[in-house]
Amino acid sequence: MKRWVAVMGLMLMMSVMALGQQTWKDETLRYALYIGPLKAGEASFITRNTTFEGQKVVRMDLIAKTTSAAEKIFSMNDTLTTYLDAENVRPVYFRKHCFEGDDRYEEFARFSYGQDGTCNARMRKNYKSGRVKERTESSKVAVYDMVSVMGYAKSMNTSGLKEGKHIDFRLVDAAEILDECLIYQGKETVKLSGKKYNCLVFQLVEPYMEKGKTKFKDILTIYVTDDNARKIVQMDIKFKVGSAKAKLIE
Repeated sequence: MKRWVAVMGLMLMMSVMALGQQTWKDETLRYALYIGPLKAGEASFITRNTTFEGQKVVRMDLIAKTTSAAEKIFSMNDTLTTYLDAENVRPVYFRKHCFEGDDRYEEFARFSYGQDGTCNARMRKNYKSGRVKERTESSKVAVYDMVSVMGYAKSMNTSGLKEGKHIDFRLVDAAEILDECLIYQGKETVKLSGKKYNCLVFQLVEPYMEKGKTKFKDILTIYVTDDNARKIVQMDIKFKVGSAKAKLIE
C-alpha cells in the first residue's frame, strides 16, 4: 500500500511546453480506492491558498484511509502535505505521516532554490524504531514530492506536447531523491458513475537498466480532465503483485 500513497500523491520543465495560467482555487476532491470489486479505501485531496513562512503558497493535503472491510487484509491511515510555490509550480515544504499496518514513520523535506534554478532538498525520515535518516541533495533537474507532482500535472499546458513524449523529473521519497519519468499518452474518454470525462493521460514509470538497456517499470496511469479544472478523475495503480484503481467521487 505504500505505492498507493506514493503515487497519490507528476517533472522537468521543458522548452516545448509552458505552464498554463492555473488558477489555484480552494477545493476538496474525494476518491475511492478499489482492488478488484472491493472498496479498499478512501482519500481526500484538499487544496487551499494560504501562506507559509511569509510566502504565498498553495497547500495541498492528501489524506488516505482504508475501509473497515479492507483492514482485515491491511490497514493504512496516511496524511501527506505539500506547500507549493504556485507562481513557479515547485514545492517549498513537504511532510508525510504514515500509519501502515504495524509500521509508523514520518518524512520531511524542505526545498530551496538557487538563482540558476538548482533545487536544494533537505530530507529527513523518522522511523518507528527511533532511527533517523537525513540527507541533503542538490539537483538541476526539477524535484517534486508525492503531492506537488499532481500540482504540476494540473498546471501543465499540453498544447505543444506530442503523444509518447518522455518528461524526466526527480521525486523525494524516504529521504532520497529518485529518478522518475512521465510519459504523455494522449487523450482518452473516461466513464465514471454515468458521466464521461475527456482526459489527458499520463503514465508514471521508473527507469531502470537491464543488460545495458534502459527499460521502464509501470507505476501509475493518471487521467486528468482536459479543461481548466484539470481534475484527476482516475488513477490506475500498479503494485508488486496486482493493481488498484482510484476513482473520483462526485
